[in-house]
Amino acid sequence: MTLHDAPARDGAGLTRGRFEAEFEEVEAARAAARDARAAGFVVDPPRETASGWRIAGRHKLPFPKDDRDRYANRVRTIATRHGGEFGRFVQEPLTQADD
Repeated sequence: MTLHDAPARDGAGLTRGRFEAEFEEVEAARAAARDARAAGFVVDPPRETASGWRIAGRHKLPFPKDDRDRYANRVRTIATRHGGEFGRFVQEPLTQADD
């Protein structure tokens, strides 16, 4: 077994977090949330902000840190399709259940 074959311990190399996107209209945010769910994300209902509406999607399970940009690009593509913008990725702590 090589170093690359060894299983990750205690969540090593994994991350968890939410991918946020911003929209001017609630209907656009709702449509993007539906598309993000269809793409495998767990999405909170749209929340009103000072500048419009925000959705936050999470991958169902912790994922390799290397996949963060790939998932962010999925959310960016969905947001753009509905007239919104990708906002940011917010890292969240791993839980005991994630180990």
